[in-house]
Amino acid sequence: MTISGMRRRSRWLRHLLATGAALAILATAACGGSAGDQEPGAAPVTDQPVQLAVAWWGGPARADLTQKVLDLYTQKHPNVTFTTQWQGYAGYYDKINTSAAGRNAPDLIQIDNRVLREYANKELIADLTPWQGSTLKVDKIDPKLLGTGKLDDKLYAVPLASNTQALAVDRTVVEPLGLLPPETGWASWDEFGAWAAKVTQGTGGKVSGVRDESANISFFEYWLRQNGKELYDGQKPGFTTQDVTAWLELWAGLRTSGAASSAEVAQPANAGDISKNTVVTKQTAASFSYDNQLTELNKATDHDLVLVPIPGATSGAYARPSQFFTAYGRGENVGTAVDVINFFVNDPEAGAILGTERGLPPNDDVSAALVPTFTDELKYVAAYDDRITAQAGDTPPVPAQGDNQMGQLLIAAAENAGFGRQTPQEAAAEFVSQATAELERASS
Repeated sequence: MTISGMRRRSRWLRHLLATGAALAILATAACGGSAGDQEPGAAPVTDQPVQLAVAWWGGPARADLTQKVLDLYTQKHPNVTFTTQWQGYAGYYDKINTSAAGRNAPDLIQIDNRVLREYANKELIADLTPWQGSTLKVDKIDPKLLGTGKLDDKLYAVPLASNTQALAVDRTVVEPLGLLPPETGWASWDEFGAWAAKVTQGTGGKVSGVRDESANISFFEYWLRQNGKELYDGQKPGFTTQDVTAWLELWAGLRTSGAASSAEVAQPANAGDISKNTVVTKQTAASFSYDNQLTELNKATDHDLVLVPIPGATSGAYARPSQFFTAYGRGENVGTAVDVINFFVNDPEAGAILGTERGLPPNDDVSAALVPTFTDELKYVAAYDDRITAQAGDTPPVPAQGDNQMGQLLIAAAENAGFGRQTPQEAAAEFVSQATAELERASS
């Protein structure tokens, strides 16, 4: 084995040990069942003081808006107060897992679908089904969107907001070239590749048509769905080595034609930092985005950006939860925590405060009331979201346990292929092998 190969193996072993320790923590937290002091379906406490801990990730703007909604809840329910903890995404779940090991996790936990199956199976989060229809009203949430928080027909998490997939395209760059795409996008990947190559040519190579998105697990999932597959088949990968090879070769071809940026340009944005998005840095004319991120992207650039669907069939799209709120399964006041969740998604005043910072409101009535008050930019985002989700495919199954590691594994494979350290076939084979092992380990 080469020295570089030994280093990769060492990093991989350290990764397995670290993630194994995290799962051991969750397993410890699950021992003894998940029932809190309240019976399932119990009403919120109103006759004695209640203090609930709330955790979420995000920036200062999200923290400010979330705190305002919590303050409003306290104003309407004076017996309930809150302590809060928020931070960036990196390390967030490590902190949740550690607190769960001490049986002291926050009463309300913001999660994404990457950990939903794992947390439900480990009984870290409560089954919310007993509260559905009483304390928790979900009839104004699109069933497809609500279904993303269900596992085995039990509701474990309620979407705080929704969004869908898009390409953010720099109108300022492409319109003078006569290359502004129609709002319906490109009928095929070949058509898209030809467009992106023309953009690169038209700018004299100063701006590439599209960022190399081969490391983007969400984009890969979309492409799989266009090809009749899902990211997961139960607790196994839903893709083969041949599928991953085809994906990596697709992007290799786009790089070779000049349509896509080099791996060197793409790499800084692979971790998902929006400030390093290559449309913001003006290195490419297009990059993957979720529609609700348009506002933040526009704030970071003086160029005009538009949303365009992913190339090819919109069967790859789906209405996805940007985040969920869940209740800690061992909480002493689960019924009250559920009532707070209900307040976040159904109260019109709460909806007006939250706006679209997390995404579009999940409650149809709240959304309809808010849209007339939106800026033109937000109305544009809402219209895009409505148009794409109306054409979207079925809601994918809840991600497998271990999903939160898949993104990092794909980044490693894509960068190995993009920088020429491995062929697409070699990188694909290693990715599938590691992904399979990780999913098996996560469920053991």
